[in-house]
Amino acid sequence: MEKIAKYLKEDNESVEGIKTLLGSIITNWAALQKELLIETTETINDQVLSFINKVDEKVNMEEAEGIDDQVYVSLQKLSDRINKQYDVILNPYFKKKGITDEMDQPLEIRDFTNLLILIDSLLMHYDIEVYDEDKDLNVKVFVEGKIAQKQFGIKNFLAKTVGKFLVIANNNNIKSYDDQALNDKLANYKKQIFAKAMFLIFNVSWLPKERTYKNTLVLNMLHSMELGNEAEDYGDIMAVILSYTQKIKNLNPDVVRECTNFYEYYLPKYLDWKKLEIKERTFLPLSQIEEYNILFAKKLGFYTVDIVQSNGNSDIIRAGYPLVKDHFVWENVPMGDKSKKVVIYQ
Repeated sequence: MEKIAKYLKEDNESVEGIKTLLGSIITNWAALQKELLIETTETINDQVLSFINKVDEKVNMEEAEGIDDQVYVSLQKLSDRINKQYDVILNPYFKKKGITDEMDQPLEIRDFTNLLILIDSLLMHYDIEVYDEDKDLNVKVFVEGKIAQKQFGIKNFLAKTVGKFLVIANNNNIKSYDDQALNDKLANYKKQIFAKAMFLIFNVSWLPKERTYKNTLVLNMLHSMELGNEAEDYGDIMAVILSYTQKIKNLNPDVVRECTNFYEYYLPKYLDWKKLEIKERTFLPLSQIEEYNILFAKKLGFYTVDIVQSNGNSDIIRAGYPLVKDHFVWENVPMGDKSKKVVIYQ
């Protein structure tokens, strides 16, 4: 911990300071994951997030010196470590193929701060460019990329890493603490994850065949974070999301419209649907499910069905599921025969 703490000083609040800090976090990752959580005490992760925010407010990235693509390498390594932690929980779960099974463990505050360190670092460096000698021009370091690529890309990070986080978090599978101060801290981090991840989702150009991932990310974020039952509960969160449309320069032309549509249409629609009694929701037999239908189950969250097999098993799709041939799909899952009725989200 001392190796990381020594970088969290005011005189290190710079681009170089962030690069050094991220490198130290990666080197000391195992030790960080063992740090005890003590009431009213800031963890190293809390301090790292505070440090990143201070640098972000202090440094003009367009004018800062020392910018290079090293932060890309660091975020690649950081995402790899986070994904491996998620896989420890998810691999046994996927292997059992039990759609009513519980996760072996819930998400904790540390899981939220780990992911936020990555997201905050990404947002801070979102617009940076470096000179490419071969192309003789400046190129953007962080690009959307392809959804199934191995190297770090924004779209892949959302569908894989944030997706896995939400699979584990499904049905509010998040630890509750005896200490109210810790629960308040967790509530704050929930809002931060929601706002920052949603901005990234809205700022990505999703291909038609990728919209299932976008839709399941949005719906499962709402379902798992449980931030309120009325649209007004999301007002401050929307303000944070929209603030990034002023701060970030490399914007999807439709990002503001995406935000507006979410708050004025998709969010109220979800909240109204959430209040329905189970018997009031729409049910259809598996045999009648169309490719575009979004389904819901309490233990699965929101998903779509790719293939319904003759034996009643199905291939189901959502962001965060195993990557199989360029698709995030949980294959051959027992869902019951084709006459079994499932909940349709509409």
